[in-house]
Amino acid sequence: MSISRRLFLFSLGFSLVSCGTKAQQIKANDLQSLNWEEIITKAKGTTVNWAMWSGSNNINKFVDQWVAQQLKDNYQITLNRVPLSDTVEAVNKVVGEFQAGLTAGGSIDLIWINGENFRTLKQGNFLFGPFSQKLPSMQFYDLNNPAVTADFGLPIENFSAPYTGSYYLMAADAAKAGQLPSNFTELLAWAKANPGRFTYVAPPAFDGSRFLLSAFYGTTGGYQQYSGPEFQPNLWNQNSPKLVAYLQELAPYLWRQTYPPTQQRLGELFANGEIWLMPAFVSQIAEGIATRRFPPTTKGLALAGAALNDPSFTAIPKNATNPWGAMVLADLLASPAGQLQKFDPQVWGDPPLLSGAKLDGQTQQKFAAAESRYGLPLRELIRDTVPVVNAEYTTQLEKLWQQRLAGK
Repeated sequence: MSISRRLFLFSLGFSLVSCGTKAQQIKANDLQSLNWEEIITKAKGTTVNWAMWSGSNNINKFVDQWVAQQLKDNYQITLNRVPLSDTVEAVNKVVGEFQAGLTAGGSIDLIWINGENFRTLKQGNFLFGPFSQKLPSMQFYDLNNPAVTADFGLPIENFSAPYTGSYYLMAADAAKAGQLPSNFTELLAWAKANPGRFTYVAPPAFDGSRFLLSAFYGTTGGYQQYSGPEFQPNLWNQNSPKLVAYLQELAPYLWRQTYPPTQQRLGELFANGEIWLMPAFVSQIAEGIATRRFPPTTKGLALAGAALNDPSFTAIPKNATNPWGAMVLADLLASPAGQLQKFDPQVWGDPPLLSGAKLDGQTQQKFAAAESRYGLPLRELIRDTVPVVNAEYTTQLEKLWQQRLAGK
């Protein structure tokens, strides 16, 4: 992800979203009146443009092959993956189209999204819907689970559909790392005892920003104090200097006293044995073990009170040309079949968001079999993960890191 994430905000004019075109109004009325079979009929024979982060070969392969084939075989829908290096590119595109008066016939039908990007589009009234209540796959989700109904603390209200579970942890080479840390105080001590064997991705790249949030929790007393619906400036001003002091003390002990630009590069350092401990999403750890790219002695590690439960979703821009095809795609991704396919660490390794208790016995067995091949004690690792709070904290963390840590 790039710092350009913020740049669209300065010119955002809300007058342009208060009025919809006649075409949009018709689509909104159709959404309320149509049943699922009628939506499928509207989607058949169309092309759906899915804007998604495309920095992973495994994920791209899953989308271009399995997802595209399912859409083609079952619905005669053609999938066009629109590659992004940062989701904000899609957000800026949608906002820019509205500002140019393109309130219908937009270039993006579906976005893989969460966090501040979802907040921007939802609060700006740039999203089509509410739509997810129409998706048949929603019957397999626990609608009392905040990980399904809220995104960075913001109620989803059916303006996005669940896509993938994601957990931000640590990977360690147990054969080299010795006594592993269990919290951020111990992580600093470990880094000092093993100089050059730990580092993290430079923010505002997505993974680097997640490390900042995890460290913020771990150095300031936990996430609960930040879990309210609003950003708290006084609390931020009180606690953020503690994080800066921690990261500045950590910096001399990082690999080459620097920060890799991407998670892919960080993973290469770990695979090559140059570092012995790294922050990573659980899917990357599982995939590295399954493909033997990571050492066989790799294990997952969840730092107390700071390992993140960070799910993501799909949403439809209000000016989408093909919202019906987008809904069919969103339903496929949320379906048990879609969730099971990506759960395989040879495919991707991202855990499901759906509720196993809502599946039939045969499907439950398939998920259990996939979990048994995972190579990690998944349930144990994610048991005590904590939610991602209001997106403004991440925004402020990135700005703070740029000011106080970047290049130093």
